[in-house]
Amino acid sequence: MNKVDAIVLAGAPAGEEMIREGALKSRAMIRLGDKTMLQWVVDALREAPSVGRIAVIGDVAADGLDMVVQPGDDLVSNIKLGIDALKPNGYALIVSSDIPLITGEAVEDFLRRAQEMNVDLAYPILPKTHCVKRYPDLQRTYLKTADGVFTGGNLMLASPRFFEQSWGAIANAYAARKQLLKLARMIGMSVLLRVVAAQVVPQFLRLSMLERAVSRMLDAKVAAVVSAYPEIGEDVDKPSDLEVVRRILSSERS
Repeated sequence: MNKVDAIVLAGAPAGEEMIREGALKSRAMIRLGDKTMLQWVVDALREAPSVGRIAVIGDVAADGLDMVVQPGDDLVSNIKLGIDALKPNGYALIVSSDIPLITGEAVEDFLRRAQEMNVDLAYPILPKTHCVKRYPDLQRTYLKTADGVFTGGNLMLASPRFFEQSWGAIANAYAARKQLLKLARMIGMSVLLRVVAAQVVPQFLRLSMLERAVSRMLDAKVAAVVSAYPEIGEDVDKPSDLEVVRRILSSERS
């Protein structure tokens, strides 16, 4: 498997509820045990044999980085800043900085499965049974489908073609994320109705339907990667998550 460059998104401000934790500029710099949240993520990436260079986008610092890029105004611009700075030759791994439970094993497994699919964009989904069994105290939002009940992960593997040809579609989808009617027109009203109905009758929705709808919306071949590693999806975005994750890290990695 070829080496994949990684872009870690750490541009999100701390927010008022996190400032008490000492992260004045970026949530990624909150300390969890003897490391910052960002350092836990970077160390996991370094443990994955298939990860090459690592760039972080944000007003942050960590050991093991090849590049630090000052952030832009939003998530899409930050991804583009990372791509422009790294200029990856092949696929690029996009990683959230707020998943400190992630491990090198989880990253490597996702990269192997995603590259075997030969798609433009691969996105991990995590079965609810795995998440609840491993981390019962962490709350997630789940989607019912005929294929199972899943939550989303915080990694993406994207091809050069995706970055070259789909920026407009990416920006439009991001801009519409909080405008239900606009998003429905983009993804398809029938698909959106199936998503709603499936929360009562899961047989209304299959993963393949969502993959086709998102592929049309982004003008790219998109596939979901079912991962058995729930730590990929356990993001820390509120104070209650911090308490639980600190306890988990203390017990699992001390």
